[in-house]
Amino acid sequence: MDAAPPLLAADEPPAAVRLNPGAGSGLVLSCDHASRRVPRALNDLGLNAAHFDRHIAYDIGAEGVTRILAETLDATAVVAGYSRLVVDLNRPPGHPTSMPEVSDETLIPGNQGLTPAQVTTRLDALFEPYHQLLRRTMTDVWLHRRPPVLFAVHSFSPRFGGSPRPWDVGVLWNHDARLARPLIKALHDRGLDVGDNLPYSGKDVAYTIDAHAGACGLANCVLEINQDQVADEAGIRRWGEILTEALTEILRDDDLFKVEYF
Repeated sequence: MDAAPPLLAADEPPAAVRLNPGAGSGLVLSCDHASRRVPRALNDLGLNAAHFDRHIAYDIGAEGVTRILAETLDATAVVAGYSRLVVDLNRPPGHPTSMPEVSDETLIPGNQGLTPAQVTTRLDALFEPYHQLLRRTMTDVWLHRRPPVLFAVHSFSPRFGGSPRPWDVGVLWNHDARLARPLIKALHDRGLDVGDNLPYSGKDVAYTIDAHAGACGLANCVLEINQDQVADEAGIRRWGEILTEALTEILRDDDLFKVEYF
């Protein structure tokens, strides 16, 4: 029997890319939900094109903010190449929302009744390469500079399932608050409405920071920006400036670059 064709054609973009690989700082940025792209073989998962302008497909503005921070903070970034609807890189394999059949009350036709073989194909083509590249990036920084700090950039919709989300920004963390606490204070001091583990909690599902930093005793947190504030280039630049200023000061603390378990 002939082998199944690969999920990604030879001329399609890779599952993940590393930005600023020669960066000099100990900061690593991740952007799990940067892209709304779907492999051609999956025929847009049976969705109308308009759905790929929505938060269900990607984190609006997150890639732009990540690119600015990689430059201004002299940091390396790992950026996802495909939509969270194909496979959510911030969920462990097998999680109910890893390949959602429904997202924000929208049926995803191409995710209905996936077979184990189809699930494995997506994990092998997209999930594993992204996390391998992020793991290698963290290792490179650790070996050549110092224990890294992982900062994950996301955005959230101001309404979800009919419920309002009033925050300007959320800072998510699990056990290690070394980065989260000073960042919450710095953003609050700038007059922003900051959610502490809101609109999501890092104590619930935060696969990327847990797998690549928390489990290794490395400082980490997730940033969630209100997508309405990064929906255009001006908003992306504004948040790039806010975060550059806040993180430049916070990252002067050498205790962030130490291995500690909580």
